[in-house]
Amino acid sequence: MRIDSVRIAEFRSIKSTSLSACGQLNVLIGKNNSGKSNLLIAIKRFFDFFTAEGRVATIAPDMRQPNDWHQKNVRSAIEISVTLTLSDTEREEIREAIVEETPQVRNALAGAELSNLITVDLRFLPPPLMVGYVSKIKFGGAHDDDGVILAVSEDSGIEIAQKAASIDEYTEECGVLEWILAEFDEDDWRRTRERGYITQTARTARALAGGPQSADLAIKHVRGASSFSEFRANSRDRLQYLIGRVEEINTTPFDNPISTFSGNATSVPGYVTSFLLRIAGMGVHILSEQRTPIGQAEASRILKLKTSRGQGDVLRAIQSVVSSLLGVQIDAFSADDPQLTRRPLPPSRRSEGVPAELDVDDFLVQLNGSGIREALRLILDREFERPDVLLVEEPEVHLHPALEIAIMQYLKEVSDDCQIFLTTHSTNFLDAGSLRNIYLIRKDQDTSAQHMDLNEAETAIPEELGLRLSSLFMFDRLAFVEGPSDEQILRIFASALDISFGQAALGFVTTGGARNFTHYATTATLSFLKKRNVRTLFVIDRDERDAADVESLQKRIDGVSELIVLRRRELENYLLCPTSLARYIASKSAGVVTPSAEEVESALAEVCQELLQTAIERRVLKHACRPVIPKRERVLQRDEGEDFETALKAQLDVSLKELQGISSTLSELVAAAKEEVLSEWDSRKSEIVPGDEILDAVFKRYGLRFNKRRDAVEIASIMQSDEIPGEIKELLHELVR
Repeated sequence: MRIDSVRIAEFRSIKSTSLSACGQLNVLIGKNNSGKSNLLIAIKRFFDFFTAEGRVATIAPDMRQPNDWHQKNVRSAIEISVTLTLSDTEREEIREAIVEETPQVRNALAGAELSNLITVDLRFLPPPLMVGYVSKIKFGGAHDDDGVILAVSEDSGIEIAQKAASIDEYTEECGVLEWILAEFDEDDWRRTRERGYITQTARTARALAGGPQSADLAIKHVRGASSFSEFRANSRDRLQYLIGRVEEINTTPFDNPISTFSGNATSVPGYVTSFLLRIAGMGVHILSEQRTPIGQAEASRILKLKTSRGQGDVLRAIQSVVSSLLGVQIDAFSADDPQLTRRPLPPSRRSEGVPAELDVDDFLVQLNGSGIREALRLILDREFERPDVLLVEEPEVHLHPALEIAIMQYLKEVSDDCQIFLTTHSTNFLDAGSLRNIYLIRKDQDTSAQHMDLNEAETAIPEELGLRLSSLFMFDRLAFVEGPSDEQILRIFASALDISFGQAALGFVTTGGARNFTHYATTATLSFLKKRNVRTLFVIDRDERDAADVESLQKRIDGVSELIVLRRRELENYLLCPTSLARYIASKSAGVVTPSAEEVESALAEVCQELLQTAIERRVLKHACRPVIPKRERVLQRDEGEDFETALKAQLDVSLKELQGISSTLSELVAAAKEEVLSEWDSRKSEIVPGDEILDAVFKRYGLRFNKRRDAVEIASIMQSDEIPGEIKELLHELVR
């Protein structure tokens, strides 16, 4: 079986959307926070529902948090529907199972053309019910109405789930009682009864039940019995009673019948259970964005392959894959650290096996770069788990563009045996070959998925990432600027200087402010453009950035783009030309006021002086209001034995301490900012005070107000070529170089 399509409703950011015509390799691409991960999680939750018991309904499934419901609307049910493609053999086996259990439908099924598609609908009811159930199974796709194998109403789903919960409760207690009758001797009984506490033996019974409730119900007979023989008799009686209750529940017809292929039924048909067990048997593995660091568990598995008879070929195959893709050799050895070899692993890590160390090119894996470790995480998970369905979030994390393409080629190769769904921002994943299953994920109010072909992806995806369609086909250069008025001003100045953006094939992308620099300056997007010989430049305001800030921004785009940071605070600071402003003020006031250039120059000087404190405050705010964020990863990857609350409180304390440090040094920050501003005040006051505030203050003197979006463009349009500052002229020539 493989996934043909997925429909999701009322889950997290998804009101209603679908992934149609799924292939072996499916790429979900879109912006951050568009809901890509929610689509993968929904697929995982679907398969997680099915258990080794083949149940139709269960209480307390994975869907239990209000945040799982779209906009926390817990008045609606979450619905996940998956259409699966069956092989001919699987289809005929289902047909035969139905006929074997319900011979009366043999003739009806004998000549029926059953589809190789089968659709399974799950519904998850909101709190306080917390019930998940299979609402329908049918042959055909989502929109086909024929061949319904099973239909379950909400009332039936709740009833079946409650019965299953009772069976689980009784079965758990049965398991504890059976263990007690076999292992709990008279000394255990006496110590527990006399000392009034549960012995280590009884604690084992708790662990056997997976929780205290069933063990407590069983062990209560210790204190209620006057002798060990009476205790054992009580335990046997209780065990027989529970076995009878389980049998009674299993044989009692449903009060709310379900609909099956052969009509209404008061129990779940065996062919339904058998089919659900098929789904439960599908291996589904997810690599979430927050991945567990590679280390001890993987080293132990490789060491086991290395030391187990007949497993050498498996190990060599894995090593060959890693070597061909990553250019490194991996191996595993017994741990040299005495503490690792002598100290027993805690229960949560005992599945990791013998303590071992993983080497990459003769170095411990922990000493290798994050790119190699992330790539190894993906490759080893696939090679070890061999899932039927692999779900991967952001496989490009920490990867060099060349390594991205290598990993994509690997995923394409293994997708012949393993159906893959991956989320990405990286257009490199679209250049790795002729992909046919690309879904553009958008989020306006809700998450939506659009199935696209490769040609559509080449155009629409860059647009969704913030680029215009024409960027790939009409322009040789792209300038990223902060706002629409910035583009207009630069175009006006270029026209005044006879610089042709059209001839240079220069286009503009508006980023919406320097705060979005990281979104637009992604290596994936810029590499995508560079590969198409599109030169990119970022033009951003100086604001309160110092040399270190500029250097940090430059490092983000080194090798893939160029950065130009204005010397003056913002583009409006280049509009402070007294003659131009005098003309514009006269025009804007319709001749009511007609200041001279000298008067405007004097007003500019006075206003700048008045804004001295503003300039100082902006410098202080840059340092005092920087983000102080507790380190989430430090909590998630806390040391063994450190509990969650302690780790989180430690991070919160660090943040509080940092904030307190800022608060305690505020006077020093203010003094330093004042000294910094005053050191360049006389020569640069009009360049370091916010330009829009200077213009607004000057305009107020003449009964006007400055509108940044409209007036800045108008002022630029009346400036003569000799009034345009030299730095802007250099910038414009650089853009078309």
